[in-house]
Amino acid sequence: MPGGWKTCHVPRRTWLDSKIDVFVAELAASGMHLDRHRAGELITGQARAVAALMRVTEATARSYLGDEIIKDMARRMLFEVADERPGADLMEAPRTVPLPVALLGMTVAALAEAMQVRAANEPPAHLRDVIITYAQALSGLGQITAGATPQQAGNPAGILFPPALLRRAARYISGAADLAANGGKLPDGIPETARSQLAATLRRDADGLTAITTTG
Repeated sequence: MPGGWKTCHVPRRTWLDSKIDVFVAELAASGMHLDRHRAGELITGQARAVAALMRVTEATARSYLGDEIIKDMARRMLFEVADERPGADLMEAPRTVPLPVALLGMTVAALAEAMQVRAANEPPAHLRDVIITYAQALSGLGQITAGATPQQAGNPAGILFPPALLRRAARYISGAADLAANGGKLPDGIPETARSQLAATLRRDADGLTAITTTG
């Protein structure tokens, strides 16, 4: 009504929102970051599994997934990605995997694209965490590159990096590929017609980086 009070619509927080908060906070406490979309998928999948096992509705199953259960899920995930050394100072980690300069450039570009994809799918309140997460990975790659000896920089075999840093970068890129492939929001300026190509390119870059750390 003209001249009347205007109401501000605030989206109601759901059960899933609160459990995602618990999940990502538990991971972040150990230096690991996961996009909220993926965290929601994992928690929803766990609720469905409990519902099927106990032969109850999904809504009833949620009552069994308290905060401690969600934290346990996060801890199991930390164990699964132990090779990324969550919480460790990766700048001090052994540098044993050579990355050719051309592939390094592709990795930096892929991380930048992945950051945009993830940012497009995160609530505004969590954008700061997204920026910090990807900026740390990009900064690590940049610092190591800048500090490479002339011999390393000129070596066709590449510059040596900590495998944990490269695995972490691969996971970030892979997560963005999943978002793009599964209907997530695309960054501004990227048309829907480019979705498949973006997802495929990110997937290729992530898989290639993972393969190098496995064989390196």
